[in-house]
Amino acid sequence: MSARKNPLLHALLRPRGQSRHRRSGVALLVVITTVMVMTLLITDLTYGSRVRMLVAYHARDRAQAEWLARSGFNLYRIILVANKELEKNSTIKEFADSMGLPIGDALWQMVPVLNTGLLRMLMGSGGDASDVSEEDIETLKTTGQVSEEIEEASREGGLFSDRNFLDFEGDFSAEVHDHESRININAFALADEKSVTSIYESPTAKQLYALMSGEDNDQWFLERDIDRWEIIGNLKDWVDLDSMRSAGQGGYEDSLYNTLEPPYLTKNAPFDTTEEIKLVAGWEGEVFDKFGPNLTVFGSSGKINVNNATDDVVKSVVRACSETVPADSTMDLCMETMEFMFSRGSWGSAKEFSQSAEQCGLPLLKECVDARVATSSQTFDIISIGLVGTSAVTLHAVLDFSGGNSKGELQYWRMD
Repeated sequence: MSARKNPLLHALLRPRGQSRHRRSGVALLVVITTVMVMTLLITDLTYGSRVRMLVAYHARDRAQAEWLARSGFNLYRIILVANKELEKNSTIKEFADSMGLPIGDALWQMVPVLNTGLLRMLMGSGGDASDVSEEDIETLKTTGQVSEEIEEASREGGLFSDRNFLDFEGDFSAEVHDHESRININAFALADEKSVTSIYESPTAKQLYALMSGEDNDQWFLERDIDRWEIIGNLKDWVDLDSMRSAGQGGYEDSLYNTLEPPYLTKNAPFDTTEEIKLVAGWEGEVFDKFGPNLTVFGSSGKINVNNATDDVVKSVVRACSETVPADSTMDLCMETMEFMFSRGSWGSAKEFSQSAEQCGLPLLKECVDARVATSSQTFDIISIGLVGTSAVTLHAVLDFSGGNSKGELQYWRMD
């Protein structure tokens, strides 16, 4: 029997090198496949580990940034509490009056901004601002933080301690503003507003109309064909409890919104945020951009702190409370006179403000002044931003001291 016809004999007679060659090729293929699979697994594990590490780093930085933002808020809360305690101290008030020093809101206005990055630059340069380079200033402006060299220098210990006040990673920037310097549109929900039957008799509506008055504003509204009383009435309708429009053509309040996409209804409750005003018909664009900065939704009295308000808001108070509607020339002259009187100090009471207006030829209605004029603030906006690495957390809080709470009642809290 030949070897070709017998497989067993053929295998025995086949050269050994050929079999060994085939087995080596299979082994090499197995090794290459194994290396490829292991490479893929290791790459995936390495990538996943790196992602988890970066997420952990970011979470850590964000947590630190959040607490830095809280630190800015707490520092301003301490300043505001101290400010209110100074107002209550009759001895300090008498001393301040004798020296011609205003107490009121003076303390928090002395520290309108807290910026640890700026403090680092000053402390890192030994208190000499001229030693700070323009590059460092530009870095602070663009990123809110300082260079590593300045940060390390600012952490050096002081005379009595190995640690410095700024011995922490990251920075925060905080600022405070009062709400009584603006017109509170939630005053439409106050008791004195509920008894008013016409929008034209509403104290808040009259003050808003006064804010929008004057020759320049008259022309501005005329060019846009906007009825001021109508959009003011829409604000009132958003807050009041009834379903009928207060101004314009009358009808149902919801008719302004149920044809929109998507449709919605009037809230019939106070505003929660200033941005909510943009939902009201007529306040979506230019009107809000022009008058929104002088409006607020926080505060419980609806009074205006004339010591802190802008000229436009002070003018609105004078116009709304004036016995006669003043001409623009008379108003401008009166404002110049009142600003001169104001430059010598602050109005200590609503009565002093009324007397100064009367001295410049604009007698004010006492009832209106008592209801709408204040000389100190009770509600404050605190905005604090914490920065660590690439993480930034913004804290926006509103504190109200009108209820007698020595620490201030928290009316709004938002963390972004």
